[in-house]
Amino acid sequence: MVSIRSWWRGCKRRRPGVYLARTEKHRRAGRYENGYVGKSRHLALRQTCHEGTCRHQSCAAKPWMDLAPRWHALRLPWWLGWCWILGPLEVAAIWLLVPRYNDQHNRRNPRRVPIGLQHRQRAYRDAGMHRAGRRLSPRWVDAGVRVAGLACLLGGAAGWIITHR
Repeated sequence: MVSIRSWWRGCKRRRPGVYLARTEKHRRAGRYENGYVGKSRHLALRQTCHEGTCRHQSCAAKPWMDLAPRWHALRLPWWLGWCWILGPLEVAAIWLLVPRYNDQHNRRNPRRVPIGLQHRQRAYRDAGMHRAGRRLSPRWVDAGVRVAGLACLLGGAAGWIITHR
């Protein structure tokens, strides 16, 4: 049986919060989206669990971990680390942020990716097939054409000024 004192010390060691992992988009490197939202009583340990590097034997890396997630967290004081507080906060964050890789509480999101498709996308990325058909973004092509046009205009104006003096 656990004494009240040791239970209380365990509660005070908590580092609870709700976190967001923003991941790169599948097949669009460099563009980020809301990937996963979750709750935890210990945020640092939860991140290592998602990476598959924690001390637990049953934790494997999530399929979206190769999408270079950026972690953001709403840290709470230790005395708010109870499931009846963290649960509604997590659900509200999922409804508000509409993450792509959450399966629970995310049924209204038409862009969500079920776990089976997440594994297939990871295999596709691991095989390197997503890099073969890479093209320039229309945004970069447009910017390049505009810069080249501006350089031509400035060069022509400078040449006209020099020759007509």
